[in-house]
Amino acid sequence: MMAINITIPKAVNWHCEAFCNYRCEFCYAGFETQRKQPKIGLEQGQEIIQDLAIAGVEKINFVGGEPMLHPHLDEWIKESKRCGMVTSIVSNGTNMTKQWLTEMRPHLDWLGLSVDASNDQIHAIMGRANASEFKRGESSHLDRALNIASMANALGYGIKLNTVVTSANVLDDMTDVVKNINPTRWKIFQVLKIDGENDGRVEALLVSNNQFENYVSYHKESLKSSSIDVVPENNDAMLGTYAMIDAQGKVYTNKEGRYLYSSETILESGFVSCWSEVQSGFSHEAFDARGGEWDWETSMGVVL
Repeated sequence: MMAINITIPKAVNWHCEAFCNYRCEFCYAGFETQRKQPKIGLEQGQEIIQDLAIAGVEKINFVGGEPMLHPHLDEWIKESKRCGMVTSIVSNGTNMTKQWLTEMRPHLDWLGLSVDASNDQIHAIMGRANASEFKRGESSHLDRALNIASMANALGYGIKLNTVVTSANVLDDMTDVVKNINPTRWKIFQVLKIDGENDGRVEALLVSNNQFENYVSYHKESLKSSSIDVVPENNDAMLGTYAMIDAQGKVYTNKEGRYLYSSETILESGFVSCWSEVQSGFSHEAFDARGGEWDWETSMGVVL
């Protein structure tokens, strides 16, 4: 039997919570079938985290859905830090209070906020709003995000900013908002279609490569006097460059515009075994090329 060569990814995104309270039209992490399944327990999540650390994963990013909605998130972040991993979260800001940010500061290294526009009129068009706001065609996302960023900066967090470029915001000037948030890294994503996730509703929001490049070029120029690292990811850069885990503990990658899942969960067969099934959908070279590995340890904020 031929031995399988396995190279463990250095960073993993754990979509630990399948549900989201927002209604983003472009979302490619809807996990509609998973929302109906019971959430995994505290100890099960800790077992997953320990297995990742033993396998050699260096950084864990808690994402969703909306990760702040999971009842065990805080303990999982703490366990990840205890296991020696760099910890990160990407959130719409739900439930992020000053008390939470203060309590989590010794355990959470990177705070990632999703902000797509310089005003909430555009956010409403894109669905960056909770269910009740979405029905009214409104959003209050920007003010909350700016308030969270202010508190996080004061507490010394490393801050990341994520923006998805769509037809709704492709001409929007985010310069002042980005300077206000003051992230170490601003990741700009070209809206991505994933079969079985957002196909059928994302088409009107798609932008061309040229439109995306113009957006990136404009903002690189407008922010050239700042120390903010502008990191663009077009569709080609995103495909096959993310190692992911779903809310039930299955490992998956985004191969050729659709998700490739392991047959079992990490709890059933371990991360290494699950990864061996899906690693054909991941390119370590492309991961490096898109800046997937960066100076995440020395660039993060200091613990106060």
